[in-house]
Amino acid sequence: MAAVIQEIRTRQFNYLWESTRKHKEETLLKACYVLLQAVDLLLTIVGMSFGFSELNVVMRNLLNNPWQLIIIKLVVPIFIAWFVPGRLLIPAIVLLSLVVCWDLKELLLLLL
Repeated sequence: MAAVIQEIRTRQFNYLWESTRKHKEETLLKACYVLLQAVDLLLTIVGMSFGFSELNVVMRNLLNNPWQLIIIKLVVPIFIAWFVPGRLLIPAIVLLSLVVCWDLKELLLLLL
C-alpha cells in the first residue's frame, strides 16, 4: 500500500513539474511575441521620423492616429498572447523577427 501511495505522489510531482516547465515556455513565447510587436512599433516610428515610408498599407493609415497605432500594435497583441497558446505563436514570432531584422537593416543602411 505504501508503494502505491508513493507512486501516486511521484506521478503528481512529475505532473506539477512538467506543468510548471510548460507554463514557463508558454510565458516566454508570449513575452517574445509582445516584445517583438513593441520593437517593431518603435522601429517603425524611428524610420518614419527619418523619412522612410511604411510599406504596409493598413499600418500607413494608422500612423496618422497614434492611439489607433498603439491599440493595434500593443493592446491587440497582448490579447492575442493572452488567449492563444504559446506554441501557436511561434510562426508569428519568426515572421516578426524577420520584420524587425528588416527594419534594423534599413536603419543601419541609412546610417552608413
